[in-house]
Parts: sequence; structure tokens; C-alpha cells
Amino acid sequence: MEFSLSGTVLSKDLIAADGRLVAGRGEIVDLECLRHVYSLAPRGLRERPLFETALAEPVLEAFEAEPLKNLVGEDPRRSQVTEVLAEVRFPQQIWDEVEALRREDPVRFQHAVWTAIVSARLFHLALGTAPGLSRLIGGALTHDLGMRVAGSRLRYKRDHLSRAEAIAIEDHPLVGALLLASVLGDAPAVHFALLHHTRAGQGYPRVKGTPPLRGLDLVTVASAFSALIAPRAFRESAYTPRGAIDQLSEDAAAGHFDARAVKLLIHCMRGGKGPVGSVQLPKQMTGFRPPENHHGVQLDARLTA
Repeated sequence: MEFSLSGTVLSKDLIAADGRLVAGRGEIVDLECLRHVYSLAPRGLRERPLFETALAEPVLEAFEAEPLKNLVGEDPRRSQVTEVLAEVRFPQQIWDEVEALRREDPVRFQHAVWTAIVSARLFHLALGTAPGLSRLIGGALTHDLGMRVAGSRLRYKRDHLSRAEAIAIEDHPLVGALLLASVLGDAPAVHFALLHHTRAGQGYPRVKGTPPLRGLDLVTVASAFSALIAPRAFRESAYTPRGAIDQLSEDAAAGHFDARAVKLLIHCMRGGKGPVGSVQLPKQMTGFRPPENHHGVQLDARLTA
């Protein structure tokens, strides 16, 4: 991690799903802390594939979700995505975290699974069957684990966040990266958890320098798309997939997302046929976007998902 970013001070002990103390109240979580934690991560832990866990069934059920039909609703696309997802492998401690997320926050668990499915489709189209693909998809599945700890009491809030609540939410990338680093060391999943809200320097946590992306742009777009097409307490209804594309296209034009990643998503939704280089961002915004949306802080739309 050859870049710098702002840190945070833990307001309570950070306890992993298996009961381990990862960091204590009052500790400063920054890159130095993360480096220390992943240097102490155990080596040689046995990894279990997703298909051997109790999470396999709810992941398969997610393929039936109507908003995902254009992406993975038909063979061979579905079989391609299910194969790479089934091979996602983690030590049991990480599966415990995902299981705790499913138990404690079904909405956030759905977001994790949908992001993994969308990411798998994007990565497969971009990289084919490249080695290590499942490690990237695993990072997509676990990118938002910090919300189990940092955002739990705000998960059903319908109105805009206060400034203090927004600050609490902004801790979740650091917290999630810390949980993952304590088991995985310096892995792609840690980078995705840490950086998925940076928005090219316009989001959080504040980053100086160029972080190692390793697929970050695709996971960031997949996460935002998955959040937009799903119900949320702070808006009256979900975006349609076309409305989500319209929103992401506007955000990409403003520099918040990589336009190439948004174009790849559009290409996937159109069936993935032909050269992706010919895809253009839409000029006419015709999809449904909810008019009533209390996302983020009042007059501040920085927060996503």
C-alpha cells in the first residue's frame, strides 16, 4: 500500500465475528495500523470454497432477482458467473464474518452478494478465465463488511444523515479492511474494502497518491449499481437498471467513477457481444430514478450504498 490516507479513532473495541479482538477502543486505524495488522495475519490457514458453505444456497437464490436478469438471467452467462463464485475461497474466519452479516443485516448481505454477482460478470467479460479471478470476486463479496460494525444502528434510517452519523458511516471502509487484514494479510479483498468509496479522491477515506487498483474500478461500479437497484430505507423506491446506468453515467462524467467500468457494465447488460470499445455513455437519460431520495447528508450526495 504505497499511498496515504486519513485514519480514524475507534470509538469501541473492534470484535471479529468469531470473538477475536482485532483492535481496541481508542486505537488509530490508518495505513500504518493496517500494515501492522496484516503483518501479524496467520499464514497457511485452510480455505473453504463458497460451494462448501451454508452461504451457497442464498447466493444461488440471488440469481433469480429481477434487477439482475439482464446481467445473469440466461445461460451461458449464469453458468459462467456461478462457476467463478462457487470457487471463491476464504478461511473460516472470513466466512464467519459474511455469515454474521447475513444474520444481522440481510439488506447489507444482499448488497454483498449482488455486488459479487455483478463483479463476476464484469470481470469475466474483461478477463475471461484469468488466474486469480475468484480472489477478485471474493473481494467484491466482502468489500462492505465494515458496515456490520460501523453502520449497524443507521441501517434503517429514512431521513438524511446528520454530520456525526455521516462520520460514523465513513469509518466502515477502514473497519472492514482491518477485519479482513487480520486474517488475509495484504489481499485484494483488503484493498477493495478500504478503497471502494474513494471516488477518485472525491469520496472517503481521503487518499493521497495512487492506490493499487487491481480491479477496484469494476468493484466500485458493481457496488454502486447493486445499491441503486435495491430497496433502501432512505428512498421511496429503487432505481430501475436503466435508471442506475443513467446515474452512474452522470457520476462518471463528473469524475466519480471510471467511465470505462460503466461502459463495461452497459456492454454486459446488452449481452456482451461485439467490442466494448464501441460502447458510449447514454446521452439521453430515460431510466427511472426515484424523485424522493434522502441519501447521504442534507445537500451532500457523497455517500453511496
